[in-house]
Amino acid sequence: MWASDLDHVRIRYIMAVGQNFGAGALQEMRRGVLVTAFLLMVGLVGSATAQEGECRSVDNPFQDDFEYRINTDLQPMVEVDGVRWTRFAIHTKTGREIATDKDMPVTVELEFVSSNQEKVKILVIILLEDSGGRPLERIECKPVAAATNRLKESVQKFKLPGDVLEAMRRVYLFIEVDR
Repeated sequence: MWASDLDHVRIRYIMAVGQNFGAGALQEMRRGVLVTAFLLMVGLVGSATAQEGECRSVDNPFQDDFEYRINTDLQPMVEVDGVRWTRFAIHTKTGREIATDKDMPVTVELEFVSSNQEKVKILVIILLEDSGGRPLERIECKPVAAATNRLKESVQKFKLPGDVLEAMRRVYLFIEVDR
């Protein structure tokens, strides 16, 4: 069937439905479809705007401290010079208990989205702190290159003392975007 044949079939179906339900019912159905489409469009635009609005714009470089426990995810939700920092985590291997008497392998996981037209480099430095804000350990990640409008995930491996991981209750995060 050609497109015009399909149109004729649709028109005949609508006419048949209109004859069975009456012109008023058909008009009510059309109005309902339009209202539903409008509400769906407003909902999608609203959720996209709310998601973008969650990031607060901050100066480059950015630094701040956050409460944090090992093996959890943190969402900094800051935008630094066109780069949105959406996720930070330090994880041990799944199921592995922290041995306080030796160094433990961990991964530092970072997620960014850049809106810059050119590729940028992102430097992240992490200070692990105890509950009183006293420094325990410093981690300097390798610079991460991020392209335009793509989620950039970086997973970097380190070895950290188990007693530090056990005592850590806060992280002091530093990020600098270099063009």
